[in-house]
Amino acid sequence: MTEKIFDVVVIGSGVIGHSIAFRLKRSRPEWSISVLGDAMNSLTASRAAAGMLAPFGESEEDNRFFRFCRESLEKYPQFVEELVEISGVPVFLSHSGSIMPDAAFEGRWEERLEFFREHDIAHEIWEGKRLREKVPHISPECKRVVWVRGGQVNNRQLHDSLQVASMKLGVETIPHNALGFQRDGSAIGSASTDSGEVAGRKFILASGSWSAQLAAVLDVNLPVKPIKGQMCRLKVADDVLDYTVHGFLTYIAPWRGGQGFVVGSTMEDRGFDPAIEDEVIRGLIERAAEILPCLKDAPLIESWTGLRPAARDRMPVMGKSARYKNLYYSTGHFRNGILQTPNQADYIAGLVLETANDVIAEFDPKRYDL
Repeated sequence: MTEKIFDVVVIGSGVIGHSIAFRLKRSRPEWSISVLGDAMNSLTASRAAAGMLAPFGESEEDNRFFRFCRESLEKYPQFVEELVEISGVPVFLSHSGSIMPDAAFEGRWEERLEFFREHDIAHEIWEGKRLREKVPHISPECKRVVWVRGGQVNNRQLHDSLQVASMKLGVETIPHNALGFQRDGSAIGSASTDSGEVAGRKFILASGSWSAQLAAVLDVNLPVKPIKGQMCRLKVADDVLDYTVHGFLTYIAPWRGGQGFVVGSTMEDRGFDPAIEDEVIRGLIERAAEILPCLKDAPLIESWTGLRPAARDRMPVMGKSARYKNLYYSTGHFRNGILQTPNQADYIAGLVLETANDVIAEFDPKRYDL
């Protein structure tokens, strides 16, 4: 392992970690930055998501979390353009929006429409002939839907593009997991791996569901745990659906380019359980087929398990440590890590560079004495 001292060591090689390294390196080209972590962890994290950019689907109040997600959606086009220009790796990004059948609102249809109107969220109600024109393959049982502004990104392509862009900018990727830390009082000197020490001046813990285990090594009780989600991808023609379908805990996400549709997802508090259960996958497909009947007999391409990092209060943990003067956190993004990627990268970079205008109290690690 190199004996150099990095200006910043990002611990976590998923989309969150690489986006922070990317933004920091763009802001400070002269800084030496490393991303530390086994990319295999991304198979159940960054690469396990569906890539839906839907801040309006489940938000019920105009709080700081909602606004942060909305800001991140607005940043996506420029973020992807900048990223692809550097990496040369294409990233599918759509802003065609999401549709939500009225049944998904469980009797709260008017309440949700009022929320959209009150907060100036672009939306349309489709029913009858207009619905059949817009979504010809939708089930006859779906009488009306609301289309709401939103987007979708191919998160696997996003991860690939971030890794290549970081490398081209000079970020050093170290494909080993952090196992511990060398400390001197309230400062971290290096991260320990099975291949040696990685020294740094500043450290950013962005390891998703694995963050709590690393924090424990620092004698910090980080209340983040994995919430398991099983999902699958089906072979479906691109022209079947132009929009994502979003309901409470149910979604259908077209991936375009002949890559089929992602269907998900469960919410299971079962620790780091990677098991994929056939009956669960069948249940997901059956529920999705109630909206798009063609999914029922669509060939199964793959099924997998994702592990969402959920904090106790379901808010992300982002900001400077209250316990270590050179440690920052960006974890606990739960169901919105891909959506929040551009904004959290800007936010954490601003804190590290000490250019941020404010600290978001709802996300601050100090709320957990971290």
